[in-house]
Amino acid sequence: MMRAVGSADLFVKPANLGSSVGISRAGTQEEFAQSCALAFRYDRKILVERCIDRAREIECSVLEDANGHIRSSPPGEIVPADSHGFYSYEAKYIDAKGASLVIPADVSPEQQERFQALAVETFKVLGCGGLARVDFFLAGDEIFVNEVNTLPGFTSISMYPKLWAASGLGYAELIERLIKLGIERHEDKKRNQYSR
Repeated sequence: MMRAVGSADLFVKPANLGSSVGISRAGTQEEFAQSCALAFRYDRKILVERCIDRAREIECSVLEDANGHIRSSPPGEIVPADSHGFYSYEAKYIDAKGASLVIPADVSPEQQERFQALAVETFKVLGCGGLARVDFFLAGDEIFVNEVNTLPGFTSISMYPKLWAASGLGYAELIERLIKLGIERHEDKKRNQYSR
């Protein structure tokens, strides 16, 4: 059996889709071809990422207020069940025991501060606004930014509102803040000139 690239497995996923739809892991050339075909069913652009063995998945919720101040929640951790191998669509939505959410994540105070600072920095560098969830991988002492979800889920199992709730910002207040921010952004945008 031939490896896909060197000895590292790869993850293949649609570039613009959420909830792990169309994501698969490939360890051989045949699996890589199948993974690409699957991902291309959902998007015209796909991402191919190197697997980071034994990495922990850590997430921070980021929220901007009306004054442009950006803050991050303490990190939480996604722990997929061994039967899934990674945080797949099935682990998220079909198997009730597909993954555990650990809030707050079991990391050192220094790592917590680093995750929060990186989440805010990533949000700013990418020009995000309002809200986002920044997902990381933690491998040993190395932290990798995995992806930014600019429209994170708000279901009963979603990490974004759960992290804020654990930080003392309840669901209703979070929604009120986001609505208020949206209205203020709309009012601000109305001041723009669109013609001569």
